[in-house]
Amino acid sequence: MAAGDQSDGRLDAPLGFALAAAARKLAKFYAKALGERPLTPAQLVVLRRLWLEDGPALRDLAPRAGLDPTSLNWLIDQLEKAGFVERHRDAADRRLVRAWLTDEGRALERDLTPEIARWETALAAELARHHTPEQVTAFRAVLATVVEALPEGEDLWSARVAAWDERLEALRRALEDEHDPDEPS
Repeated sequence: MAAGDQSDGRLDAPLGFALAAAARKLAKFYAKALGERPLTPAQLVVLRRLWLEDGPALRDLAPRAGLDPTSLNWLIDQLEKAGFVERHRDAADRRLVRAWLTDEGRALERDLTPEIARWETALAAELARHHTPEQVTAFRAVLATVVEALPEGEDLWSARVAAWDERLEALRRALEDEHDPDEPS
């Protein structure tokens, strides 16, 4: 087997599939770390955002948590039923619905923050066994681009098509300018 090859073929998998496989593996890591707590990794993502900013409008919380609005609403439903979050309409703008931590949600922050730090330390140590700090930093930069800069789903394709169309139009203009039929050969 050549250097860098893996017997399961993941290195030649399309990037999106490789990222999805990594996300599934990390979700399992966090699910195991959460143990018997009444919380899923996806719910933890939402709670962590609320620990940073309590009371955001749901429409603002969704992109900050890296979730689509439908998934966020489903997770907020679950967190509300578990007693960790409450939803209230904004007093100034009744169209806005805000998510607020309950006392139980704040208690989870106190309990889980040291645990999350321990999990992140374990994850960083495992990555350090296989990669240099520079490689991990570069990987984080790539992930940030995927999360923050790439358009969502169909918007990604629309952006790509628009970019291709612009390049083709520039090429067409350049070829026409190069071979102007009004100029003698």
